[in-house]
Amino acid sequence: MNRKGHSIYTYILLKLLLALGVLLAVQLAFYLCNTHIFHLNGFGEAASIVWGNIIFGMATVGTLFAPWIVAMLLPLKARWRRWYRIMAEVLYILPILLILVPRGANMAYYQYTYRLLSDEIFSYLGISGQMGSLIPLFAVDYWFAWVVPVCIFIVFVIIDCRLRINPNGIRRFNIPTGLFAMGVGLLLTWFMVRGGFGHFLRPADAVHYAQPKNTALVSNDAYNILRTLFSPDLEEVSFLPADEAEALFPAMTYASGSNDSTFVGRNVVLIVVESLGQEFMGCYNTQADAETRTPFLDSLARHSTLYDGRSNGKKSIEGITAINTGIPNLMSIPLTNSAYSSDDYTGLPGVLRRHGYETAFFHGSYNGEMDFDKTCAKIGFQHYLGKNEYEAEPAARPDDYDGVWGIFDEPFLQYMVRTVSTYSQPFFAEVFTVTSHHPFPIPDEHQGEFAEGRHPILKCVEYTDYSLRRFFDEARRQPWYQNTLFIITGDHSGHGLTPEYNDYDGWYRIPMMVFDPQRPEGRRFSRIVQQTDLYPTLVDWLGCNEDLVGFGNRVSRDSDGPGWQVYYGNGYHVLVTNNADTPSQHDITVIMGDYASGSEQNIRFLRALIQQYNNRLINNKLTLQ
Repeated sequence: MNRKGHSIYTYILLKLLLALGVLLAVQLAFYLCNTHIFHLNGFGEAASIVWGNIIFGMATVGTLFAPWIVAMLLPLKARWRRWYRIMAEVLYILPILLILVPRGANMAYYQYTYRLLSDEIFSYLGISGQMGSLIPLFAVDYWFAWVVPVCIFIVFVIIDCRLRINPNGIRRFNIPTGLFAMGVGLLLTWFMVRGGFGHFLRPADAVHYAQPKNTALVSNDAYNILRTLFSPDLEEVSFLPADEAEALFPAMTYASGSNDSTFVGRNVVLIVVESLGQEFMGCYNTQADAETRTPFLDSLARHSTLYDGRSNGKKSIEGITAINTGIPNLMSIPLTNSAYSSDDYTGLPGVLRRHGYETAFFHGSYNGEMDFDKTCAKIGFQHYLGKNEYEAEPAARPDDYDGVWGIFDEPFLQYMVRTVSTYSQPFFAEVFTVTSHHPFPIPDEHQGEFAEGRHPILKCVEYTDYSLRRFFDEARRQPWYQNTLFIITGDHSGHGLTPEYNDYDGWYRIPMMVFDPQRPEGRRFSRIVQQTDLYPTLVDWLGCNEDLVGFGNRVSRDSDGPGWQVYYGNGYHVLVTNNADTPSQHDITVIMGDYASGSEQNIRFLRALIQQYNNRLINNKLTLQ
């Protein structure tokens, strides 16, 4: 290092290079923490990702450090003063923290969502009432998410402290030279912010440097937060003429006149299990060496109709919304947190209420968690029963609370049976479990009963399976049991512990099991059934005869026709379909910006779907006018 210090312009350049070095270091750490998710296509893609990091890194540094650059380029003698440099250093340190903190958090969080952080993080913090109690647990279990950024920051501080401005520079200061240098500096900063000489860099441009599923290695969380903070959740699009898009994907399911009113007047119990993926279930993995953590559900599957279930999102708030409204989450922020949350849209419980059903949503977490209670009221649930209602029960025990998220699954499911038994028939009762979630607690009375396995979620899945066994044991004793249709699915898949479940076709695989005590024969179909299919399918099966706007399909009780799933990843949209000739195999279509991969027919269908989705939400056309 120059002991006398650098000229002010060399000083600015070195500080910006140091900031870029910090960003590249934390990017590398992010990749090393998630190598089981990202599978690079050889050296070529790896080299392209490095170059993409430099491009996006320049744009990030130019954007975040623009206030500091302006402060250091202003043609003022004060730039050499200590007080001024301290003030400028604050403008320099804050962006460094904005680079490190979100990327560090996503070293742990990405394995759950497969997305960069966006401006959603601010609304999420506001609707998760127990975040304060979770932070110490996260700090212990995901220690690398803060230790690595802290180490990078310490190295940064050591280098930063050695960068000095030559105090003699003030003698050579003159205003015309300073103004010229400021103009050149601001021009170069604008060049950085743009991401080069081409068009203004967009998040979707990351696809030019990596496969869509690997674009999180190119862009970064700080840049994504900034871009989503000042941009609309959705943009109106016109990939196709409006009438052509409507013909390809009408975004409407006509339930009227259906011929599949199989379960008219039947009760429905819909069980949504937290983080339950097909990966954990023997009924979906029939190979000899497959491990199962769901012995009860596997036995129930032998008497059920089993579909190839798919979630429409990787977050609970997305899954619950898709199941109950038929609307998938095809943007970076959940529908219920977006600008379109106040749009008019119908829900499954609201339709069933109009047809004489008593409707209830059970969730053992805090009332108000993720605003589920408000969402449930909007879409037509009559009753919301959460932790508050459970603890008001005479049978509730202090030990039934897991200390973090809510009531353990076993006692809460027993509470559901007792409560539902007081309802008039027909009823629609939905429960969303909580236990198979970080920090993966097990009640003290069951400690040691369930094997740990290679991930702590496994013992919780096995405990929840045991809780479901106890639930069905109790439900069989109730007079409403034989007249009830049971549907078991997940809010989203688990952790992707094997390569088969770590790709476009594996990340979103959940169970979709239909058990009818009146028809206990087991059947298995290869048809893809996504969460958004449940709304129109149940309205159809129950004979409600209503026209619906939605983004799913009706599924015939006795048909193995082709199905499809749509989801939004890290800035890209994916369509997964049953192959027309071999339904057990799947065709993958991916669209990200100008990039499109898949058959021409599927690309056109997916573009029509995106167009209908964006434009209907923006124009509040989610109901029949």
